[in-house]
Amino acid sequence: MDKLTERKAQITKLNIMDDTFFHKIVEDKETCEEIIRVLMQNKELRLISSRAQFSLRNSGTKSSVLDAVCMDEDSRYYNIEVQKAERDDYQRRMRYNSSNLDTYFTEKGIKYAQLPDVYLFFLSDFDLFEAGETVYHVERRIRETGAKVDNGVYEIYINTKVDDGSEIAEMMKYFTDSNGRHPLFPKLSERVMYFKEVKKGVAEMSGVVEEYAKEYAKEYAKKCLEERERQIVEEMLRTGAALEYISKVTGYSIERIEKIQEELFACVN
Repeated sequence: MDKLTERKAQITKLNIMDDTFFHKIVEDKETCEEIIRVLMQNKELRLISSRAQFSLRNSGTKSSVLDAVCMDEDSRYYNIEVQKAERDDYQRRMRYNSSNLDTYFTEKGIKYAQLPDVYLFFLSDFDLFEAGETVYHVERRIRETGAKVDNGVYEIYINTKVDDGSEIAEMMKYFTDSNGRHPLFPKLSERVMYFKEVKKGVAEMSGVVEEYAKEYAKEYAKKCLEERERQIVEEMLRTGAALEYISKVTGYSIERIEKIQEELFACVN
């Protein structure tokens, strides 16, 4: 098997719901525009920018990296997140993303009425609310009257598990089985096939996958090392070793050892 064939075989297994593949797909503004047009059900929508893996760095607080952030000609922002595994509080994650976007894109002295509308799309391989719908629009309402209250933030949760026969459901099926060209999504499927069939695109995607694999291996090794180091600290604590001695042997600070000690013996008790 030659190198190109080997790379194609590797990349064929990927789909748009995979982080590495999605990030490359939405680097192209026209492709991202087509996706958001479907999600918004608005064929006239025009994007003026599209950025993948958009990093929001906050000094002294938790930073975040958003899968895709786009802006249309009316200065509305769109954040698209893709998720394959259930392992977090995704509604609070969306809340945090929204607040970060407001902080990042808002100029000093701006009036609140000038804050741009933000659409938060969460695309998942699981039905988050388990109510048998493809799309869920989460809205703010007054409990006492039931009236809708609009603050310019719109949360939309979409999954690949439920097929309601809509155009959005059809696109989500293509997200999970990303092969061949699709007549409803010409730009999206053309972008997919560029990375799966065209030599230059295959090489580019292969490089990204290899880099991701290296980073994952580093993170996994680091995690394993940290877990082993903690096990050593716990073992020494169980034997009654002095905190100063444990600190000298492991390089851990006294404060960190004290925290592990507290957690360890809290579990025992």
